[in-house]
Amino acid sequence: MRGVGLVFSRFLEVDINTGVIVGMLIVLFYAVLGGMKGITYTQVAQYCVLIFAFMVPAIFISIQMTGNPIPQLGFGSTLADGSGTYLLDKLDGLSTDLGFAEYTEGSKSMVDVFAITLALMVGTAGLPHVIVRFFTVKRVKDARKSAGIALLLIVILYTTAPAVAVFARTNMIETVSNKSYAEVPVWFKKWETTGLITFTDKNNDGHIQYVADKSKNELVVDNDIMVLANPEIANLPDWVIALVAAGALAAALSTAAGLLLVISASVSHDLIKKIINPNISEKNELAAARLSAVVAVCVAGYFGINPPGFVAATVALAFGLAAASFFPAIILGIFYKKMNKEGAIAGMVVGITAMLLYMVKYRLGWFDDVLPDKSEWWFGISPEGFGTIAMLLNFIVSIVIMRFTPDPPQEVQDIVENIRIPSGAGDATH
Repeated sequence: MRGVGLVFSRFLEVDINTGVIVGMLIVLFYAVLGGMKGITYTQVAQYCVLIFAFMVPAIFISIQMTGNPIPQLGFGSTLADGSGTYLLDKLDGLSTDLGFAEYTEGSKSMVDVFAITLALMVGTAGLPHVIVRFFTVKRVKDARKSAGIALLLIVILYTTAPAVAVFARTNMIETVSNKSYAEVPVWFKKWETTGLITFTDKNNDGHIQYVADKSKNELVVDNDIMVLANPEIANLPDWVIALVAAGALAAALSTAAGLLLVISASVSHDLIKKIINPNISEKNELAAARLSAVVAVCVAGYFGINPPGFVAATVALAFGLAAASFFPAIILGIFYKKMNKEGAIAGMVVGITAMLLYMVKYRLGWFDDVLPDKSEWWFGISPEGFGTIAMLLNFIVSIVIMRFTPDPPQEVQDIVENIRIPSGAGDATH
């Protein structure tokens, strides 16, 4: 929801909180009107817009800065000015001149990076709004084909992200650092209206001092705006700026709509229809689905206005929760036919509880007066990567509880066994 709010706050030129509220209303209207099939078709179009909108400015800026049209290669190339200086070396120099650490130095340990990467990978496999997409295809072949195409597009997107970060950081430092506030570009003033860029002239010299020393630093830039502001900072054509805005909105709407659909269906059908009130009418079931969507949007809106971190960190936490809860149950349910509901439920409860407690303590700081220091992290793993540890706990608890509880019914074991046999396959022959 924070991403939707960013787009609306920038282009409606309102503060971020108003942008989030506008986004809440639009997402709710959009998700409630569309069903599973409608949202699936629109998400195909939205992803086309997203990938195109993300790649076009990256290619533009890569050519502009390095002369290389491939962003993945451009950010490791020399500058186009003929100086022979590598772009990353230039960014390291700009960073150290301002008192920051070298950009390429990195601040996370190898263990933490591995844990975050694994949590993102298995979290993706456990995201419910991704899993339900496979319900919309008729054949296993189609599901596998769509998964392959999606993975290819994701590789393109994810390998471009580091290049976009380098381009944006370099252009921003060169554009605003030690520049006169009276002469800053138009994009700077427009982002100021959102409250996501703030300038405080501490020494009253009329120039922007952007430095690592917090007592002297006069510029605060919200991390969340960098992708959206990147083409404006690079002074790209207006149509490219509009394209990026469309892509950001498409990404936010497609994700939000998919999640709302899963939440509303889970509450109305899986919880109310199957457990609480099996005799509920379709009309009341639909009303319950819409009401749960409203509640979910309100919760998302609250965290959009009061985010636990910048967007990327918040997304990583969500993936960690998916890794800690759903992924082990899915894997064990498919590949181990003796796995029963007692083991799966116990593992999910332990995994998601461990992840939530760790996140609340070390990311939100609710258990302490101040946010605990990084030195207190378990095994040096950040909250974004703790989903990996919680996932392992889930696996262990699931298997242990399964050993001391009855096997699942034979018909359930038969279903699991049949999943592994391709439809229409005959008996094995020598």
